[in-house]
Amino acid sequence: MIILVVFTSDLENTASVVFKNLAEKVETECNKVYKEKYGPRFIRVVVIAFRSVSKTRAEPSVQAELELVFDQTSTEPIPSNSEIVQTLKEAATNPNSGFNITIDVTSIAVTKSLQIIPVTILTDGTFVAALSSTSSTEFKNRATMIKTGLEPFLFADYPVSFSILTVTNFSDASVKTMSVTTIRNSMDLAFAANSAVPSSTQIVNTIVKAAKSNSIPFQIFTYEIVINGIVFSSAEVGSKISVLSAVVLVAVSLLVPWFD
Repeated sequence: MIILVVFTSDLENTASVVFKNLAEKVETECNKVYKEKYGPRFIRVVVIAFRSVSKTRAEPSVQAELELVFDQTSTEPIPSNSEIVQTLKEAATNPNSGFNITIDVTSIAVTKSLQIIPVTILTDGTFVAALSSTSSTEFKNRATMIKTGLEPFLFADYPVSFSILTVTNFSDASVKTMSVTTIRNSMDLAFAANSAVPSSTQIVNTIVKAAKSNSIPFQIFTYEIVINGIVFSSAEVGSKISVLSAVVLVAVSLLVPWFD
């Protein structure tokens, strides 16, 4: 966002008093806005940098780059880019909000955001109406169970890129597996903005690994794993890997006579 104050070279130095004073003011004002809007799932705003920018003013204004930090343990989703922008716009234009910084509201933008991969899995469990409401105790308890069960496997397989798992929806799967009722669990897997995201096959393999472990308090049925709207199964992925291995083996066998 652009702050309508005159830029000075001291603002480029993060150790300067001028930088620290303006950073503290920006963080304090923005923290109030986002804390009021998002409650405990919002942690803090961090000023990354101030830069010189010229628009219509004779003297350059200050472009502020901020980082918004949200609680990774929360079962509530991270706000969308448009929500984040709109929340600050409303505070900056509302004379009763108490927001004490003059900014160009047209300049507010999210420049880097998490990369989201939607995933749906089938687990054991009985669907009840309360699971349809994200504010219900039943939803929050089950979302926490799924989150704490799967996240260690995602952090282990993608330690650099994986950020957070957020459960978005539960629904009745309307199927029984060996007389066990099932629930369809929908979630968003978030990865860092500038990182390479894993392929669908890699994510399936991570989920299968979790399903085969004895460390999660629920059962995953791996015959239906939906990633980005495409249905996968552990059998499909396994067969694709087997075919690839077979092709490699044939290629090696054809090369052997050349070395005899």
